[in-house]
Amino acid sequence: MLPDKLESFFYWVNERHMIYLKKEAGSQRPWTNDNTLNTFKFTNVFRELDRTTVWMRKHFTGPNSDRPTEEIIFNCCLFRMFGTMEFADVHGWVFEWDPSRAKALARERLNNKLKVFTGAYIITNQGLKEPKEQVVSDLFLTPVWNARKELAQVAKETKSLEALHKALGKFQGWGGGGFMAYEVATDLNHTTALSDASDRFTWANAGPGAKRGLNRLWGRPLHYNSKKQDWNTEMLVLLKKAPNWLADHVPKGDFDMRSIEHSLCEWDKYTRVQLGQGKPRSLYKPTV
Repeated sequence: MLPDKLESFFYWVNERHMIYLKKEAGSQRPWTNDNTLNTFKFTNVFRELDRTTVWMRKHFTGPNSDRPTEEIIFNCCLFRMFGTMEFADVHGWVFEWDPSRAKALARERLNNKLKVFTGAYIITNQGLKEPKEQVVSDLFLTPVWNARKELAQVAKETKSLEALHKALGKFQGWGGGGFMAYEVATDLNHTTALSDASDRFTWANAGPGAKRGLNRLWGRPLHYNSKKQDWNTEMLVLLKKAPNWLADHVPKGDFDMRSIEHSLCEWDKYTRVQLGQGKPRSLYKPTV
């Protein structure tokens, strides 16, 4: 691991979280002297602090924490597959899945130019000609609803984020790189479904951005992506180093493998700007 890259990575973590704290305290901009962090949009170090996830906990999963595990799993899938709090708010929690209602509600909102799908990540039609809301409801969500009890059994028997991620990833729309299944597994870690997961601090699913970040840290070619590479072990090494690098204002007990994976992706974007290799797609726009 390259010492200068290690220092840069934890600089990003410490500085980005300080920005969050200053913003929450009501301080006026600029919250940092770092021009890159002032100019471009970078998500929080802790995913649970992101605005959509905060809303999800407060208005969606939180009020339904006593519901059956299989129901919680499906509703996390529903929330992330559409991805907006606006759609989740009007659709509501699913006690019995009605794909026709979901499709009709989504189409009505799309026709009226109201939010349905998130812009934070891309939900594809996987080459199908049907409208996205139809593909999502019929092909991505209905099979999960039908298998919800089996998925709940995986969660109960294994108490493993990795095992749930693998089980969900077998369904259409949830596999590939495993991004969507990973989003749901992370959500479940903050619900009664998998709050007792045994591998929160030992496993994460390294996405493309996190892999680029690890390549930078270890001095490999940027787009190196061997299937034989043990990305998880490298993230675990980084997590074990974290207590010596995290500033006092960063809660060490909350800094888990998801925080490592997530921060690697954002730090890669930050480093691209620093090295003149490209820019993030979004400028920072303060929310009112």
